[in-house]
Amino acid sequence: MKIDCSLVEDLYPLYEENELKPENRHAVEEHLKGCSQCNELYQNGSGFSDVTFFSEKEEEKLPKELDDRIRLNFRLRRMKVIALLLAAIIIVTGINRYAANREQVATLLNGMYLYSETLNGIAKNPYDSNSEFLSSSIDVIIDLDNELNWFERNSFNNTSYHLFVNTQVLDEMLYSLKERKSQGLQDETDVKAIELLKKHSNTLFQHVRSEYDSFHHGYSSYLEILDIDEIGEPINKIEELAYFYNTYHKLPSEMKLLDEKELKKKIRTVFKAEDGKVKLDKTTNDAPGVYRFEINGIHGVINGYSGIIFQADNSSLRLIDKKPKDKKEVMEKAKQLLKKIYGKNANFEIWHENIGGQPSIYRFRFVPLAGEYRLHFQLSDPYYIQFDAGTGKFSTFSAKRPMITNEFFLKEYKEVLTPEAIETKAEQISGIKGKSIGKGIIYSTVTADYVLVHIFEGQENWVYINAETGIVERSYISDY
Repeated sequence: MKIDCSLVEDLYPLYEENELKPENRHAVEEHLKGCSQCNELYQNGSGFSDVTFFSEKEEEKLPKELDDRIRLNFRLRRMKVIALLLAAIIIVTGINRYAANREQVATLLNGMYLYSETLNGIAKNPYDSNSEFLSSSIDVIIDLDNELNWFERNSFNNTSYHLFVNTQVLDEMLYSLKERKSQGLQDETDVKAIELLKKHSNTLFQHVRSEYDSFHHGYSSYLEILDIDEIGEPINKIEELAYFYNTYHKLPSEMKLLDEKELKKKIRTVFKAEDGKVKLDKTTNDAPGVYRFEINGIHGVINGYSGIIFQADNSSLRLIDKKPKDKKEVMEKAKQLLKKIYGKNANFEIWHENIGGQPSIYRFRFVPLAGEYRLHFQLSDPYYIQFDAGTGKFSTFSAKRPMITNEFFLKEYKEVLTPEAIETKAEQISGIKGKSIGKGIIYSTVTADYVLVHIFEGQENWVYINAETGIVERSYISDY
């Protein structure tokens, strides 16, 4: 096949990039062998767009843009090919990463399966078990949490769920169940609590087993998405059950939140803002029934079941460097504020505490009193309330540990047993003749009430003996 110079000029860019069919490429090469002018241009590499070719019949000047358009068209085609290759690489990489992620989730579900199976076993026999058997699987579950893909993570972030039970609240519940049974205190609440623990644990186990089977089912496992709700919901119910059992010795169904209007009224009364606007938000990250509030620049936290404020901070307060007000006057304001929080029957031991480097602040420590008996704390007294020394304005209030309600001040506490009987019981429990530390009131998870106890040093922990019944008590400590 013979071709003329003008056609060679059109085909040359494609020839240069090896984009011609073999027969067309051969035709260009044959022409270059027989055409000295084209061959010279080819050898010099100057291209054909700078040369004017003449046909045998007429003179024709070819536009320079023709060669540029051919080159541009080729470059565009090459860019498309590269783009397609890059897209293919990205897609393949994404598929491989997704597949690897699903395989990792499937592997980590082994630990989740073991965890739920163990928890289910504990629920079936709560008197001879504790959550220590769960600890071996928790690290694996944390790794599973970290492996959640974006869809699973988004679902998880929109809930208050966890992938494993809070072992502290579960341990507290299991201990109280055992102690109450061993001391003949088991009641209907205990029985129903165990039934619910079994129900929720079995539900969790069935869901986890279903997820485990789905993620270990051949190639279809790569299409599986972990159902966060199916796992998180029964775990959330177990934690809720343990919280209410430990805190109030009640089931979740027996608890009823106070009306929000009543909570807002309480907040206004405490902070003398009858016309103030209260912003009330039920939290999802704190204990059940906890509300965060704001009124006139004061931010705080209130228990929605008891109506007790246990933390507040006046963020709008600006300390003024002026002569401090009379300390006794400000302390009286502190007492009045505490009575508004805890009720008119509330009584306290209160004293001023020096704060190094903060002369503009009056801090008052306080301990709730019921008659002559103090609320007992294992370590230092944690309750305090602060005021601006210069203006006498409220600054900060904190009473998070342990739980306290109005019932603390209203109950009548009795001492029935002799000191000798109490000491004998404490020695039987601790295995040593313990040193008596004194008396105090605790909220006991065993009796599920405020009780007056004699306190003794034990081998590891303090021993609490009920002053009225001789029951071995356990002090409940909570952040709320």
